[in-house]
Amino acid sequence: MNNQLSNISTQYRKFSKGQYIEHTQFNEFLDFFEDQDRLSRVMLQGVGIVCGLKPKPVYKDGLLKSIQLSQGAALTTDGDLLTLNKTNKVSEELYVSDLKTINIDQKEYTHFKVYDNFKAKYPAFHDEERQIELWELATDLEKNSDFQPIEKLSNLEDKYLLLYLENYEKEVKPCRGVDCDNHGIQQIRNLKVLVTTADGIKYILEKDKIRPHPLFLKDILKDEKLERVIVDHLISEQGIDKSFSSEDLKKMYSSVLEKNGYGKSVFSKINAISQIIGMPNIDHQIFETKLKECLTQPLGFQYAYDIVKDLTNTYSEITALLPKAFSKCFPDLVSFPKHVMLGKLTSKIQLDPYRHQFYNSPVLDDDKAGQKIRLLISRFAQQAKSFRYSFGFEDKAEIKITPSQKLNSLSNNAIPFYYEVSEEFLKTWSFDKTSNRSSKENLGYDTDLLSSDAHIQKPINFNIDGNSFYNIEGHQGMNYQEAFLEIKKIRDEQQLGFDIMLLSFAELVRNKDLSKAYFNEYVENHSGLEHFHGVEKGGTFVMVYEMNGRETNIIADFSLPYICCTPKVKINLSLPSTTICAKADRIPFTVFPFNGVVTADVDPEFNGGVELVNGLYFFNPQLVSSELHGQEITFSVNGSPTNCSIKVITQPKVKIDVASIAYPEGTSIETTVNFHISGDNAVDYQYSWDFLGNGSFITLNPDAKGNIRYTFYNLYPKRIPTITVNVISDGCTQTEVINDWYEQVPIVINSIQFPEGGDCCEGIAR
Repeated sequence: MNNQLSNISTQYRKFSKGQYIEHTQFNEFLDFFEDQDRLSRVMLQGVGIVCGLKPKPVYKDGLLKSIQLSQGAALTTDGDLLTLNKTNKVSEELYVSDLKTINIDQKEYTHFKVYDNFKAKYPAFHDEERQIELWELATDLEKNSDFQPIEKLSNLEDKYLLLYLENYEKEVKPCRGVDCDNHGIQQIRNLKVLVTTADGIKYILEKDKIRPHPLFLKDILKDEKLERVIVDHLISEQGIDKSFSSEDLKKMYSSVLEKNGYGKSVFSKINAISQIIGMPNIDHQIFETKLKECLTQPLGFQYAYDIVKDLTNTYSEITALLPKAFSKCFPDLVSFPKHVMLGKLTSKIQLDPYRHQFYNSPVLDDDKAGQKIRLLISRFAQQAKSFRYSFGFEDKAEIKITPSQKLNSLSNNAIPFYYEVSEEFLKTWSFDKTSNRSSKENLGYDTDLLSSDAHIQKPINFNIDGNSFYNIEGHQGMNYQEAFLEIKKIRDEQQLGFDIMLLSFAELVRNKDLSKAYFNEYVENHSGLEHFHGVEKGGTFVMVYEMNGRETNIIADFSLPYICCTPKVKINLSLPSTTICAKADRIPFTVFPFNGVVTADVDPEFNGGVELVNGLYFFNPQLVSSELHGQEITFSVNGSPTNCSIKVITQPKVKIDVASIAYPEGTSIETTVNFHISGDNAVDYQYSWDFLGNGSFITLNPDAKGNIRYTFYNLYPKRIPTITVNVISDGCTQTEVINDWYEQVPIVINSIQFPEGGDCCEGIAR
């Protein structure tokens, strides 16, 4: 059996009027357009199961009674579009095929028989000597005497389903006594649902170059987590009276890294993925040696921990993309040219490794998942290669504060200073920036290779509303007082929202500096200390110092997610009002201190309406989650609660209609209008009406059914007033304007009075 796309027609002939056409010429014409159609499907759409075609075994009294297969669509690597069908009309003409229909929800297969592929000899089913074990399924209508009930199909745990397009040319008998011109060679295309064994599916997979995918590796989606270093354990395990040093901290980090195998597991998983997608392995041993060297130095042990955490975060980005990464630029055409795998018969897992996915064309890959994975693996390699730390490097460094992110992926974060940045490194850090040819617009400590634009070289001088974290780097190894003053200077000049603390391993005698504390006491009172090589907005950056000879230097840093402990200024927060309508414009906060960070004291899943615009805080009621309407929202500054609060009132939503109008009759001067008010809780609101359009409002509320009646006197039809209604609820107002209402309801005239003793129409031209 030859695949259609194994030999592709690239040209065809046009025919002239009256020209004699050879069969080869005509077939060339058909082949060209069929090949183009198939190539368009495979190259521009994709291959594999598009949707549906999900098997479901049906049991009765513990026995298999049928296999249901839902309708669906699949594309083979030879460009065949497969869908389930059944005979709709049997042809009565010789050499004309029966008509089929695909308008079915599913097919139920109740019988089976041994299948022999001797006619087509499909290579995926045949080794050098024999055919793999195969059984053909049939519905109750399709079966014949060769089939037997499916309940006799044994060893169901060892059965796998296939959808197969049997394709071959029917043998032609010589023509006798009739014209053969309309016969042709019949191309047989029978869609079969087949069953095979584990050995059979294994043989099929050996020839499938598309199906291998990292997603099917064991535990590949299982996140690699690095154990936290909890500084409080020093106190809880050894007591507050124990004297500690930098060596105690280093042992904590070294112990965690040793138990983690210095990232060995994540390297193994990355290399397993790389092998499948054709990328080089990354040497873990070289990386481990580099980390161990770092851990022998007096400083930088925290950064050894950081790099392993970075690598696990990169791996998490990769695993998040794996379920989407089924695109193929040029699918292998002989992987499954006439079949698709439907999965294990008794499979209960969502992602069956024996079921073809849909491997779409890059044209349809909006997420670019496959490309991102390849770039992230390259970034992983660059991270492992480019990690640098030495006492000499730190000694020459300067303190920098770089705006970054707290929770986003590394791709959106500033590049930490412990990486040696190269052109190649920059191109792997952010897929989006690299795709837009703006890899030099990443933020980072080392700016030598970055864009010369001021907002990249000095980002802290520009708008940082979108940044939730500050990388603080270059201070370890510095004199503690110099480091403190330099960081404080940058913070104060740039009005950054974080606090700074210094911790001493030695007990402080008669300490009056509230920005300094004894390590043991501070850790006992603030057990949430954690190292992030920086601090989040509204947090406290904590540096630990130690005397080494005549020098007293910074040896580690931590952070807390709240403002703590340094001399406090008075905190105050206020708003212009205590209630506000849900659709009102934003109003400004008055914040003291000016650089204080304002947050709403609400559940994190809801929006509390705090908005930062150009460095100023506002309350925007339009941002507030509807679940918080009618509730008092309170606020904090720098993590400390304030007395400021506000309540967002849902504005009333009602509709006011003119239901009927009773026009004046005879000598009456009264026009009575009936209004109907509808909407949620419509009768619970207050209604203020200006019936005469002169700015004079009266309160008139509807009855229980939403009806209101009002009578006008001496109403002049040519000067009908515009009616204005204010609908009031807890201080929020909805204004409704009713125009041209006088003729909204048909006029009904019950009687006409004529003047006595004269013609009513006297003086009027007829």
